[in-house]
Amino acid sequence: MSRQEKLAALASTGVTKAELDKLDALDRGSLIYGNSSGATAVLGQGTANQVLTSDGTDISWATVSSNPYTAQSTAATGYITLVGGLIIQWGKTVAVGGGGNSVTATFAITFPNAVHSVTTSKGNGAAIDNGAFSTTSAQFYNNGGMGNATPIYYIAIGH
Repeated sequence: MSRQEKLAALASTGVTKAELDKLDALDRGSLIYGNSSGATAVLGQGTANQVLTSDGTDISWATVSSNPYTAQSTAATGYITLVGGLIIQWGKTVAVGGGGNSVTATFAITFPNAVHSVTTSKGNGAAIDNGAFSTTSAQFYNNGGMGNATPIYYIAIGH
């Protein structure tokens, strides 16, 4: 194909001189994309430790966090929110009375979507059953062997 034929083929695609100039000026690591106006745009190269992200409409570079979590509280009743939305919460509540009584523990933060698991540990050979749990709390039943003030420790996992 001759140079003239190549130019004619390129002209028939509707590519403008401005778009060709943009392509010609592109540096290593940059991207050409369609912006929110539908126009061709250039996203310059990111820096070290950055990744390409999208909010569903636009693209941009974002710094990769070296921390695997986005929020945390290390209090006795605390939580950690991991990258990706998984939340692990922990705490302690105290058993009330003898067998058949229940106690409700309120989580440090509300799970925004769902609770997947609540696990308990307790002392004194007590029998504890999990009751209902929601995005804000969990209920525990004393099935015997626990007196007042026996600690019940829990871990809840959700997102």
